Amino acid sequence: MTLQKTRFTLLVLVLLVVWPMAVQSSAGPSGDQILGRWLFPAKGSSVEIYRSGNQYFGRMADVSSTGKQQFGVTKNQLLMSNLSFDGQVWSGGELIHPRTGNRFGVELNLEDPRTLRVKVYKGFKWIHKEFTLTRPM
Repeated sequence: MTLQKTRFTLLVLVLLVVWPMAVQSSAGPSGDQILGRWLFPAKGSSVEIYRSGNQYFGRMADVSSTGKQQFGVTKNQLLMSNLSFDGQVWSGGELIHPRTGNRFGVELNLEDPRTLRVKVYKGFKWIHKEFTLTRPM
């Protein structure tokens, strides 16, 4: 009976060691891969994407004079809120227009480590505008 207990204990130990590795390897990409600073197409302003709990947010990090004049953007102003990562895209949140306060649906898609495609829509995704954010080197 002692031999059976030893085998059982050994089996449990092996499972405890191997199981976490199997769980990690089966996990998909992390939603945190978009965290950090991203430049707008005009390259004068940037947004910082951060996580709070299990949701993602974006606030203005740097603001160009054009951004201030044309869009009323201010530093640290919340731009995107309540995005969730589903394993492929970040969606379910809102983009808040800096000047008007209007709220739009927003979806983020990481094309590669330096390119983030942003889709903004009101009501229907098939009627949308897109722009690309780039990660500075």
